[in-house]
Amino acid sequence: MNFQRQIGLLFILLALAGTVKAQRGMPENVGKQRLSANPQKKDSIVSIIHVFNMVDGLSRPQRVQLDTALTDFQEYKPYYENNISVQNLGNFGTAYQSNQFFNRKQYSDFIFLNNHGAYGIWPGTTDYYNTTTPYTLLQYGQWFNNRPNGETWLDVLHTQNVSPEFNFGIHYGSIGSQGQYLNAEAKDNNLSLFLSYNGPKYDLWFTVGHNSFKNQESGGLLRPTDVKNPDLKPENMPVWLDGANSKMQNLYASLSHQFKVGSWKEVKEENEMYQKFVPRVAFMHTIDFANSQRAFTETDPNPYFVFSNPVDTVYFYGNGHQPLINSKVGTTSDLATNDKAGERRVTNTFRMKVLESADRKYSFGKQAFIGNNLIKVYYPMKGANDTVGLTQSHNLTNTYIGGALYRTEGKFWSWNAFGKYYIQGYKFGDFDISGYVEKPIRTKRDTSVLHVYGRMQNETPDYFLQHYFSNHYQWDNNFYRTYNLSVGGYYDNPHWRLTTGADYRIVNNYIYFNENAVPEQASSEFSVMQAYLAKEFVAGGLHFYNKFVYQWTTTDKYLHLPEIMFRNRTYYQTLVSQVLHVQIGFDFHYESSYYADNYNPATGMFYVQNTEKVGNYPWLDAFINLKLKRTRFYLKYSNLGEKFMNGGYFRTPTYPEQIATMCFGVAWSFYN
Repeated sequence: MNFQRQIGLLFILLALAGTVKAQRGMPENVGKQRLSANPQKKDSIVSIIHVFNMVDGLSRPQRVQLDTALTDFQEYKPYYENNISVQNLGNFGTAYQSNQFFNRKQYSDFIFLNNHGAYGIWPGTTDYYNTTTPYTLLQYGQWFNNRPNGETWLDVLHTQNVSPEFNFGIHYGSIGSQGQYLNAEAKDNNLSLFLSYNGPKYDLWFTVGHNSFKNQESGGLLRPTDVKNPDLKPENMPVWLDGANSKMQNLYASLSHQFKVGSWKEVKEENEMYQKFVPRVAFMHTIDFANSQRAFTETDPNPYFVFSNPVDTVYFYGNGHQPLINSKVGTTSDLATNDKAGERRVTNTFRMKVLESADRKYSFGKQAFIGNNLIKVYYPMKGANDTVGLTQSHNLTNTYIGGALYRTEGKFWSWNAFGKYYIQGYKFGDFDISGYVEKPIRTKRDTSVLHVYGRMQNETPDYFLQHYFSNHYQWDNNFYRTYNLSVGGYYDNPHWRLTTGADYRIVNNYIYFNENAVPEQASSEFSVMQAYLAKEFVAGGLHFYNKFVYQWTTTDKYLHLPEIMFRNRTYYQTLVSQVLHVQIGFDFHYESSYYADNYNPATGMFYVQNTEKVGNYPWLDAFINLKLKRTRFYLKYSNLGEKFMNGGYFRTPTYPEQIATMCFGVAWSFYN
């Protein structure tokens, strides 16, 4: 489906959704019945939007902030939401990983998806809404020189209530990026439907969605020094691979619902008497389904591209390590490589919860749970020639128990203690224990927060780290469990515009992809530490934001990280004609030089290398942000540093970043 048809379909869906009449409703009013006989006055509907996501294993909702801010609007790439430094392949929509070790997330249980996680929507990142009026957010951005090698992104959200208790919505995102270099195209799409019902005795949260990530795999520049040749344009620089593609897909559905037991009590609000239901105990069931797959195909293999050292190119499908299928060189109709690996997973969890009560000073929540995973993994068939496209499969199961104690509604402090233990199956004996304490510190001007956490994990390695077969790689491992002990904390003071913190982790039996691009287990224990400080200075309309991150590790064999990362955002903000908010400034990113991981197109994984350093480059963007009522706009000139440096910049060896480019974006919010 082309881009114009995608937009047309979305506006049709939004038009249909808009025919449903929204009603006023707030979560706090759920379960109340009016006792007084005074008639309710009619008034205009004020738009109020509450946003939630599910935390603690999708077991409880937590309120989050609706993002309507102008600051940082120009930073549209989602992996920069919580990172100031990332490693990527240069083109938006392709594989990436955070350079901040403690910020690396697991979006999916299928390991081949996590390097694209920020581009998708997942059960754990889905937002649920409760609105008094329909809410729609349309966002669009692109390069100015968008043809022939451009970049376009689109994000559409619509949600509304059909009753005070029931809300539904749709969320669609799209990235289309050909990039400036050969064979670097990315097409990423995600679509999710979500709904929630929050009544006095029953709650439900449901989402179903699909993520798709399609990437051309170039293998990087054939001669990385080409970027220093002023006579060569990016589209004329040869790359290693032609006709190589990867496609990742994820279909998911998640349902959490609970029945609550409690009692009705009389309450008085604004001279009105109500009957309010106060729940004390809840019985909850969560079911998750995920069907994930990664495919890698080649139609025109390059026998000189190094897939696995020290052998230049390995083709297990053909005889004599030749790229032959049925005695034919790969063509459009006869693929030389057609690797497919995937996982289907169904998880059921049953919980009994004793709910905390805001009206009870020393109340805290308690829950106990039991759950089960049913998993089917599959990957290319091993042991015979001419097996392209055929797969072998294995069934796995896990059963686990656990519990949690928590206090989230208290004004004095909040805390959480969680434990989980696997009693049967592939992960038998694994455990996960974690907890945090958060203390608000109130002063005359504001409330600051001190947060301290700890976590201990003992985990069986993922099945695909133990066993895998494909046209280029095969392994059968017997790795030990990995052990992680993490502690850390942060202090946040909004009045001072200051955040500082530190994290520390001890890692034992760490699994990484070695210089041959295959999994290996570290033979020794090591530690990783980070400390960070973020501070914004304001003088009139001038804003000067700085964030500094320092990382340190006791190993230089298994894990390579930049030691220093820094971001500076400087801008001047003013109000024009009392209606137009304006920010004009620049954004600066820097990381110290380090041995950044190589990228493997056959598996989509990053792996260690010790020959080429990247970093030590001044990444500079100039931007203008505008906000007029409900509309936001940015104009950005990206990678100005390229104008002052001798040649291009690599965040991943052989994969250059885009040259200096002008781009723009706009967001419209509708509240009716």
